[in-house]
Order: sequence, then C-alpha cells, then structure tokens
Amino acid sequence: MAKYREMPCKYYIALGQCRKGRKAVHKTYCQHCDRYEPRAKGKGLNRKKRAIENLRKSNFEE
Repeated sequence: MAKYREMPCKYYIALGQCRKGRKAVHKTYCQHCDRYEPRAKGKGLNRKKRAIENLRKSNFEE
C-alpha cells in the first residue's frame, strides 16, 4: 500500500488560503507551484536497512 508523502508548503495555511495569494489546494496545485517550498524536509526511514543492522548487532553480541 502506498504512503502519503506530500509535505505541505510553508506558505499553505488552509484550503483556499495561501500567503502568496494563490489558489491553495495542497493535494495537486501546491506541489506544481513555482513558489512551493516544503515546511520541513522529512527524511524517509529505511526500515529494511534498520532491521538488518539490528540483526547484525544481535549476532555480534551472542
């Protein structure tokens, strides 16, 4: 199942409200706006890599 990974724009307030005076609909318009800047740069977690590292650590401790 897909994850919802869209980050809101730092100028996006609410539906129909944008500090830059644009038509604010985050789901489609904000990502394609030339003034779009994400509020925070989120780092994606690599769960598979973390699980492998935990297995390696537990094998060394035994």
